[in-house]
Amino acid sequence: MPTPIAKATYHWGQAPLIGFRERVVIIYGSDDMMEIKYLLEYRKEGMMGGDNIPRRPPLWECVCGCRRFRKVNRDGTDAPVKVKMLKNVRKAPATRINWESNMAIDAVGKNEGSKTHHYRVEVRTELGEKEIVSVTAVDEQDAEDMALSLVMKGAVGLKGRACTYNVVVEEE
Repeated sequence: MPTPIAKATYHWGQAPLIGFRERVVIIYGSDDMMEIKYLLEYRKEGMMGGDNIPRRPPLWECVCGCRRFRKVNRDGTDAPVKVKMLKNVRKAPATRINWESNMAIDAVGKNEGSKTHHYRVEVRTELGEKEIVSVTAVDEQDAEDMALSLVMKGAVGLKGRACTYNVVVEEE
């Protein structure tokens, strides 16, 4: 059964029928990309709308996925809209995702949360790519090791897999 589409006269705020505040944007032109791949690659939340754009497209969806919303004018007629296309989406900075090292997770599990610190690790790959990664770790070496493993696994979204230069800075 397809997700029902509701009409809304405004974009952000409270959903008119169900009362949720959190909604995510629907991204069109996404082919067969899954939401988790979009989250890892673009570092944003979004629901995939596929390649085919309907004549009266919904623009956003409730977080639970129970309802999609289409923008309408106050008199109930369809409002002209500009759909969000995947090719026009820019990546969010990598610092929006905070990674935790295993040692930090263990410290929190043992009620030793005061041992954990937030670090920003600047990494550069062999291809000249530069990115700043936000890491929660026990010490600077732990933060650097976590950032190196993220780059080697490809979780940061860089094409290079080997780091040539790292700088670790503790956040206050």
